[in-house]
Amino acid sequence: MLPVVGYALTGLAFVGAAWSLALLVLDRRLDDPLFWLLAALEAGLLAQLIGGSVALAVSERVGIDGVTFVGYQITAAAALPVAVAWAASERTRWGVGVLLVACLTVAAMVQRMLQVWQG
Repeated sequence: MLPVVGYALTGLAFVGAAWSLALLVLDRRLDDPLFWLLAALEAGLLAQLIGGSVALAVSERVGIDGVTFVGYQITAAAALPVAVAWAASERTRWGVGVLLVACLTVAAMVQRMLQVWQG
């Protein structure tokens, strides 16, 4: 796992969290720009899932817990689509609250993936 990719994904997740918080405070629902930002974050997470799994398979490093690493990748990639679907169907302001929690969760999981990868 390249650290720069992890930091970029974490940065995107924090931008998504800040945007979600702004919408929550303004009592607004999920909007198109936030949706596309989260779609870009999801594309990055899917690329990380594939690239990280391949890197793990060809790596000769012995200190990496592969099950934990891949589990974090799958969970991080699965969290956003569920949160977006929930936020899109939620008629109250708490739909973007779900996005806020999901973005913070993804940021934490990506940082944890970096820790696991670095041993």
